[in-house]
Amino acid sequence: MSLNSEEAFKLFYEAHSSKVRGLLFRLVGEASLSDLTQETFMKAWEYRERFRGESEASTWLYRIAYNCAVDFLRRSGKARENLQIDLATDTLEKNISDKEVANLALESLDIEHRAVAILFYIEDQPIKDIAVTLELPEGTVKSRLNHARNKMSEVLTKKGVKL
Repeated sequence: MSLNSEEAFKLFYEAHSSKVRGLLFRLVGEASLSDLTQETFMKAWEYRERFRGESEASTWLYRIAYNCAVDFLRRSGKARENLQIDLATDTLEKNISDKEVANLALESLDIEHRAVAILFYIEDQPIKDIAVTLELPEGTVKSRLNHARNKMSEVLTKKGVKL
């Protein structure tokens, strides 16, 4: 796919902007979501000549979005911070929706494990594509996915969700 013309890039943006926003939202929340989405596409436009076509353009774009999210979290001092959620307390409403429970489980993961879980479970990407997107060996992706499953399972079990 050529991204060199403004028209082609506009179509590329229209085709992928909602998925990029979804990925960024799940990685960083609402904080600076619009700015990060814009930053992702600005970088994609700026570096479009570097896209070699060795993978899908969406895979290349997800990598840019992931890098923008990680940079944002580092700048804000949250890169290594796990959201600590004590689901055993009564601070959460008892009648929380499935979507909210799933979001809490995702938020309990650090950025590296959250990215793998989002790409696998929400974006339905195969492990091979995730490895390309995140520039990791497939074994590392599998390991992170296993860790993410275990951590999310633990969080959901504490909330009383039967798996």
